[in-house]
Amino acid sequence: MIRFFKKQRLAARGMSCGKKRLATPAGEIFSGLDESLYIHIGIVLAAAGALAFFCFVSDQSDPIRHLLYALLVLALALTQPIVSGDPSLKRNSRLTLFLGTMLVQIGFGELVKSQIHAGHLEAQFLPLILPYAFAPLMLSVLLGAEMGFSACIIGALWWGVLQETLDPMPLLLSLTGGVVAVLSTLRVRRRSRLLRAGFYSALALWFVALLSGVIGPINWMIPMQTDWWQIALQSIAVLGTGTITAVVVSGSLPLLEKAFRITTEISLLEMADLNHPLLRRLSMEAPGTYHHSLAMANLAEACAEKVGANPTLCRVSAYFHDIGKLVKPDYFVENIPPGETPHDDLTPTMSALIILSHVKDGVDLGIRNKLNRRIIEAIQQHHGTTLVEFFYQRACRHEQDARAGGNLMKIRKEDIPKVSEESFRYPGPKPQSVETVILGLADAAESATRSLERPTLQRLDDLVHDLLQDRINDGQYDEAPVTMAQLQEIATTLVSCLASMHHTRIAYRPRATKEKGTPLALGANLD
Repeated sequence: MIRFFKKQRLAARGMSCGKKRLATPAGEIFSGLDESLYIHIGIVLAAAGALAFFCFVSDQSDPIRHLLYALLVLALALTQPIVSGDPSLKRNSRLTLFLGTMLVQIGFGELVKSQIHAGHLEAQFLPLILPYAFAPLMLSVLLGAEMGFSACIIGALWWGVLQETLDPMPLLLSLTGGVVAVLSTLRVRRRSRLLRAGFYSALALWFVALLSGVIGPINWMIPMQTDWWQIALQSIAVLGTGTITAVVVSGSLPLLEKAFRITTEISLLEMADLNHPLLRRLSMEAPGTYHHSLAMANLAEACAEKVGANPTLCRVSAYFHDIGKLVKPDYFVENIPPGETPHDDLTPTMSALIILSHVKDGVDLGIRNKLNRRIIEAIQQHHGTTLVEFFYQRACRHEQDARAGGNLMKIRKEDIPKVSEESFRYPGPKPQSVETVILGLADAAESATRSLERPTLQRLDDLVHDLLQDRINDGQYDEAPVTMAQLQEIATTLVSCLASMHHTRIAYRPRATKEKGTPLALGANLD
């Protein structure tokens, strides 16, 4: 409130425009809550309370024993970050999603059991209408296949120990449905794949249930004595449950992505639509930048596939990485017509300020147009804290000229402003992920190769490796989880892709016209 009134007083005196800088919402508060130990303990206790509730309301003969079994399985789930080496479950939001999704699946099973005890459903349908694939399918898409497999095992164990008798059949059915669901969603790029995964999971459950006698019984010796209508109903129950589970998962994904700040491959592909308003503006107002972004997207995607990064994230980030140039498109070289140089009328400091501001402007446009958080981070980090070398060198030359002229005019050296390198560096931060490392190097390589007169393979190789070495020496990759082997693989892939993009073609001579007294054109009909 104090800052608000202070800003209003400054605006009244003409010392402020009254505007405020756009920022990502509640980032610091969310991070603090996500890492709080007290909240972490509270989540574990809430999960234990839910398991206790399931044990005591299910009319079991020995609920304490079953609760102890369930708590042992909960302890197994909490060791997941230690076993896998994945720290994601140490974050409270991820732990809530991991445990909560499995508890929702178990809760639905307990609800079905209560309906059977009340006489509203037949007991034979209990193992057939449970959504075994719900948690594995959901977590596989949101957190990865490894988390999906963990949810499959933990959920199956929970469901097994919560039964009145320790029967292996519920455990087998739960494992079958979950494993098939995860295997069907190793890389989901379309929502239709979720429906397919649900159907495959249901089909596997139907096959196991048929072999184990859960569906049936079938008298193969005397088929006429088999109740085929009952078997048809059971089959429809299994297949229908799997399909409905996939539909529920597909519909819930956007809400969970928003709530837990997760970006799935499906969402990234939806953002890759070139008809996005920002991309359409870019194609009309800054066509050079637009075509540079398209070419860079192909390079970044190829590099990501080589080093095991997220290729879809690299492609989409490349599309949007330079949207900040929409504010002043005519000051960037790819949009300047030949012979026109608007920077000649500006000082190097002012030119650098315009170039540097496209990152800030891109972040503002991204927030205003509600781009995904990871795309905004890529816009912010793809230049890191690199130096705008061209204008920095020009400013240094101007300073040298000013000092030389100052000596003649007897001007003190202290009165000549010194060029600060920090004024010509991007604000950063430095790249924080492999994807932003790829994005920055692909951006620099694609731009630099346009200045080569004869882009031979050796020249491209020298150029890309020089760019890479300069950034390593500048410490641009000190904060990114990238290895030297990955950086070399990225550089090699860039050289290969750039060589194929800039390969030379055969120079065709113009076709001669057939006139009297002139030789026939090459390839003309000799009849």
